[in-house]
Amino acid sequence: MKLLSSKQEEVLIGSILGDGYLELNGNNCRFQSQHSFKQKKYVDWKWSIFNGFVKSKPRQVGKGDYRFRTINSHVLTAYHAVFYPDGKTKIIPKMIANLLVHPLALATFYMDDGKRRPDCRGFFLDTLAFTMEDQKLLINALERNFGFKNLRLHWNGDGYHIYFPAKNANLFINQVKPYIISSMRYKLPLAP
Repeated sequence: MKLLSSKQEEVLIGSILGDGYLELNGNNCRFQSQHSFKQKKYVDWKWSIFNGFVKSKPRQVGKGDYRFRTINSHVLTAYHAVFYPDGKTKIIPKMIANLLVHPLALATFYMDDGKRRPDCRGFFLDTLAFTMEDQKLLINALERNFGFKNLRLHWNGDGYHIYFPAKNANLFINQVKPYIISSMRYKLPLAP
C-alpha cells in the first residue's frame, strides 16, 4: 500500500481546495486535475508530483482542457471522506487548520484558484463554491497558520471569495514564491 509523500500530500490538499477533485471510482477514489490547455505546464507539473500514482500522461480533453487522473487508492479515499463527507459535495473540513499548514499547499491552492487585483497589491482566492461558514474556516486557518491579517469575504457579483488586502502581499509572496512554477508567476500580486 503506497502512501503519499509529504510533497504529494501538500499538492493534493492545495488542489482539493482549488480546482482538483476526488472521484469515487469503485471502492476507492482517484484524484483528477483539469485546467485549460493554456495551463498545460501547470498540469504537467502536478502530474510529475504524483509519480507512482499515475499510469498515463496528461491529455487534452474536449476543445481546450488538459487533465490527468491518478490510480484508485485507499489513501485518496481517506481524503475523500474528509473533504466530501456526504460523498458528493466538497466542503472545508473543520480541521482545515491542521491540513493547510505548508506554503506548498497554499501555493498550489493559489495557482489553482488565485488571482491578483490589477489595480493594487490585493489578491483573491476564488472560493465561491464553498459556503460562507466554510470560507470563514479557511480565513481562520490562513490567518493562524500563515500570519495574514484582516482577510475578509468579498462579494464579486457571483458570490463571496476570500480577499487579501494589499498589506498581506509581501508576506504572501515570501511564503509561496519558491513553490509557484514559472508559468504561473503571472498570478502573483504586483511588485511594490
